[in-house]
Amino acid sequence: MSVKTFRNLEILLFKGLPSFIALLGGLFLLLSLFVWDTPTMPILPGVFAESISVPLHFYKLGTEIINLDIDNFLVFQNFESLPPILNTEFSLFFGILVILFLCFGLTLISTLKKMYFIAGSAGAIFFFTFSGINGLNIGGLSTNFPLIILLLGALTPVAIIHFFLENWSLSKRFFLVSTSLIATIFLLTQITEIEASPLYLSENITLPVAFLAVIFMLHIGHAVISSASIFLIKLNQGVKLKITWHITIISIVYFLLVLFTLFDTMGEINLPFPTLPPLVIMLVAGVLGYYVLDYKITQTPQAFDQPLIGKSFYLIGLGATTWIWGKAIYTYNQPLIEFFNHTFLYGQIALSLLFFAYLLTNFSSILNNGEPLEKVIFKPQFFAYFHMRIGSIMFLVILVIFADAVIAVQLKSASLNLSADYYYQTDRPQHARILYENSWENYFKNDRAKNSVAHLYLQDKQQNMAIRHLEESFDFAPNVPNILLLSSRLHQADKIVEAVFYLEKGLEFFPENPKLLNNLALLYSKINQPIKAIEVLNSTKNDQKTIIANKLALEVKHNIESKEIQNPSKDQIRQINHLAKANKLGNYTDFILDTDNLPDQFVLKSSGLRNQFTNQTATSYDSDLTILNNLINIQQSSYEERNYWETRVVRAFQDQRINETLKFLSGASFSFPNHAVKYNVMSAEILASQLDFEKAALELTVAAVDGFLSFKPHHLAILYFSGKTEEAKALQQNQGVNFPNWMGWDDRGELLENDQTKFYEILSTFHQSTKEKLMLNLEELITENFKSDLANYLMLYKSHWLEKEDFDYLEKLLTQGVNAIWTKEEFEELKEVLGKGKGQIQSEKIKKMLKPEISKTKNAYVTPLIFQALANEKEALKRYEILQESIQFNKDPILWMAYVKESRNNGLGNYGTKAIEDMSKWLSFEELEKLMIENL
Repeated sequence: MSVKTFRNLEILLFKGLPSFIALLGGLFLLLSLFVWDTPTMPILPGVFAESISVPLHFYKLGTEIINLDIDNFLVFQNFESLPPILNTEFSLFFGILVILFLCFGLTLISTLKKMYFIAGSAGAIFFFTFSGINGLNIGGLSTNFPLIILLLGALTPVAIIHFFLENWSLSKRFFLVSTSLIATIFLLTQITEIEASPLYLSENITLPVAFLAVIFMLHIGHAVISSASIFLIKLNQGVKLKITWHITIISIVYFLLVLFTLFDTMGEINLPFPTLPPLVIMLVAGVLGYYVLDYKITQTPQAFDQPLIGKSFYLIGLGATTWIWGKAIYTYNQPLIEFFNHTFLYGQIALSLLFFAYLLTNFSSILNNGEPLEKVIFKPQFFAYFHMRIGSIMFLVILVIFADAVIAVQLKSASLNLSADYYYQTDRPQHARILYENSWENYFKNDRAKNSVAHLYLQDKQQNMAIRHLEESFDFAPNVPNILLLSSRLHQADKIVEAVFYLEKGLEFFPENPKLLNNLALLYSKINQPIKAIEVLNSTKNDQKTIIANKLALEVKHNIESKEIQNPSKDQIRQINHLAKANKLGNYTDFILDTDNLPDQFVLKSSGLRNQFTNQTATSYDSDLTILNNLINIQQSSYEERNYWETRVVRAFQDQRINETLKFLSGASFSFPNHAVKYNVMSAEILASQLDFEKAALELTVAAVDGFLSFKPHHLAILYFSGKTEEAKALQQNQGVNFPNWMGWDDRGELLENDQTKFYEILSTFHQSTKEKLMLNLEELITENFKSDLANYLMLYKSHWLEKEDFDYLEKLLTQGVNAIWTKEEFEELKEVLGKGKGQIQSEKIKKMLKPEISKTKNAYVTPLIFQALANEKEALKRYEILQESIQFNKDPILWMAYVKESRNNGLGNYGTKAIEDMSKWLSFEELEKLMIENL
């Protein structure tokens, strides 16, 4: 390898690599400030749901419009302060990065001249002493053995190289030093017995790295002014402008910028204009300082022989400063952040001011002459650069005293935070809590420490102590996470007024904070102040999706009409709330929620499935049922299981699978006896919609016995006309529920007959009646809408009885006049669908009502479709199974006769005989005999 190539490799190793690390550090620092919003103190919107009743289905019984209600869910998002998160992997990565910096630094120290080498070695000893290495407890508690071993492993190769191997190249030195240092640290971590020793070293080495960062910040204290002066001097060569004024103006502007930034950082005054964050100024000064270094190296005596060594030192310092400052922000170690802010700004004020004085003192007479002063700017004779440094340090000390020596308090508090972080990450909450408490007591601007204390008390189930600390935080150093946590805990303790108070007061400190506004609005809703809640949400200027979704949910919950046009959104929570709103209004949405990709979180999954299936279905029943069955079978709370069970009922009903819907409701009553009455009433509503008053009345009777207290007038009508007169009158007396207005009684207590009572009497025995009886009933009705309704029921449920003249008669009733239900085209199509089973249905009305393409046996009450299924089934046993299930619901006489016939065909005549005996209970002897002659 040639000398030139070798030299290039050294430049790449000691200049290129540190430059790359410093560049990454600068990027990490900017991301920590502008992109990552305190990642160690997460505030996330937790979700909870509130149920609202929405109509699943409407049906009409005479003049009664009855809706079948089901719960839908509004999803609200309440911002919660979660326990602090510390990234252990990042801490270990930072420790590795520090070891790399040490390898570079020790290698470069070995190249220094004698006195500087001694000073550098002393600095390394100082660094390692404060690294907390003795906390490894090797050979006893806090013995010096770890420090001695580390010093031997780290400095021995440095000393050997410096005294005996002076001719070694930088790359050889780096290899030996890094090998020895890494091996020593690895050895120490292996022989120690403390928990997570690499993490311990990584956290504790942060403080000495902070000292190095401060030294670097002081080094670049005048970089902005000196680089600007050099630039102006170079521009002025041969021009001879009066650049003294330019330098003075730039110095004054920069001095004021730094001074105002310091005032803003200290919170002493409220400035009417924004200031730059100190770290942005540091990055600018760091970059400019590198170019200033070029001039200093050539003009003043240095501790090294090669310029590469000085530049490498500088880049390592810049890299270490960016990474340590970035870590402070990323882990939200506020005392350390404030320590860096203050020391950097003090250094900038002191050194910039003294350098300006140094420049004018030495060069004011020749500054405007256009001479190449940049070549001698750092070696004047009158006011030496060295003296300027001493004066700056004295000024710096004065500034520190002026600020009440706050940096010492910050440093102590930062150190306690670092130790607490180690215990926090190693699951030793009591140790961590004590250290965090002490840290906050030392320095109040320490949000994460107080937040950690509160969460650790909560984990220990000491809620009162947690609330006390949060109240203390609010009194001395209010911050958004702690206000949210305090309000949340007060809310959970049913102290809603106090929770509202702290949120309202918090908004005085943090006006228009969307998280505080959001939670305050939800509490206003809780105490029944919906208008105020909406106004609070409208006041936020932050148009984030959480606010929009919550606003929609509040409007739906409190029946407030929105003045804004709600556009479809891809936000799932907002879509769930849109579905609830549409379902409440009885509308379809113009989007379909992707139920296959809902989050596993229970509130979102259960709410999404329920609201979407209530609105409309877009996926196959089998796949949806598989999802719901899997969710039901998961080990979970009774509430969660019941929620999914009810959703399965909704999904089955939406496909008009009445058989399965009723079975699911029966299963729910058995599985959740505390809620059985709800399912009994729902079953009764569905049965009544299918004109099965007998079974509906049985369900209502069971609900009454079990203590259901929300009966409605139409429930009493169903009970009365099903023959349960006493039960209906008992409910009227005990619960104060009135019969429908169209039901009245004479002086003797007899029901006054009218067309609607006659209509209900017909419906109460509709399915078990013969065609002849129903056609006679139809002619007896006077009211046209009752006649058309009964004619429609005859078409849907009894068309397998009807002849041509019957269809012609029904067509007139159903397609003519103001009470027409179908058009002539729809009537003909309905007749084909129910009779011959037409393939493609054109009418959306028929398709939605019957859905024969799904299954002809899904609703046992639609008898014509059952007979179509029988006609298409070739196997006798399967025909028997279809009929056997159907007669569990439907008492249609011809259906039962078909069952008797199939029973005999399958050698099960005894079941057929039993069926005939049962039919004799609701049919006359003549009707039964005629049916047997015609069908058997």
